[in-house]
Amino acid sequence: MHDHDNNAEHRACLRKYLGRSNLSLRIDSKLKIQYQEEVQYGKNVLLRVVEVVKFLSSRGLPFHGENEILGSTNNGNFLGCIEFLCKFDPFIADHVARFGNKGKGVPSYLSSTTVDEFVLLLADHVKTKIVTGIKLAKYFSIIVDSTPDVSNVDQLTFVVRYVATDGSPNERFLTFIPNCGHTGEYMEKAVVSMLETLDININDCRGQSYDNAYNMSGCYKGLQNRIKELNPLAHYVPCAGHSLQLVGSATAGSSRNSTKFLL
Repeated sequence: MHDHDNNAEHRACLRKYLGRSNLSLRIDSKLKIQYQEEVQYGKNVLLRVVEVVKFLSSRGLPFHGENEILGSTNNGNFLGCIEFLCKFDPFIADHVARFGNKGKGVPSYLSSTTVDEFVLLLADHVKTKIVTGIKLAKYFSIIVDSTPDVSNVDQLTFVVRYVATDGSPNERFLTFIPNCGHTGEYMEKAVVSMLETLDININDCRGQSYDNAYNMSGCYKGLQNRIKELNPLAHYVPCAGHSLQLVGSATAGSSRNSTKFLL
């Protein structure tokens, strides 16, 4: 092997190989340069797209409007922000002039498909970071509530509370669980399945808080009792806001004058 490495013919072949790896000496050097320029161009476009997505997401603003036409007053917040950037950023202004409103088949990276994909990627990144914080804290509590969205699709809101390693309390929304039924049994399966998916040990749960509905707070078949059967240390605390609402409703209903006033 030593003799082969020091062989003059081997060294000459090695020099030629290294020389051919030099971009300027390659037969496809121009194609390679063009490819690198196109890659860098795409990165510069997506950098601006991601920043707009992060800006809108951090403020809970909607992305899309009635159409995806640049220049339209009803094209939504995302394209509106892109149009705003065009006034001060020559690069994105040139990109929009060349590729905007060209329709399908012409990649502009400004479509709702691209935006929604980045939203999902960022959501997964945020969820992973939250789960990492929960595991570092070890102990946590859960808050679960069923609520319909604007399209009246019922979903389960899943929130986790924990104390970070620096001692600060954290309450983090994790996800929406699709309609899983309204019985304690179905909700238990949804909660346990979600914790398993996130690789969070339910035995480290130290608290649970829901509203006062029987399927949630019931001492026999409610979600809180079913979770306690899995982990007796997961103490149940009724939602203070919901309890106050029930007290207020009962108080107002007990007075004929107040009932007439509210009606």
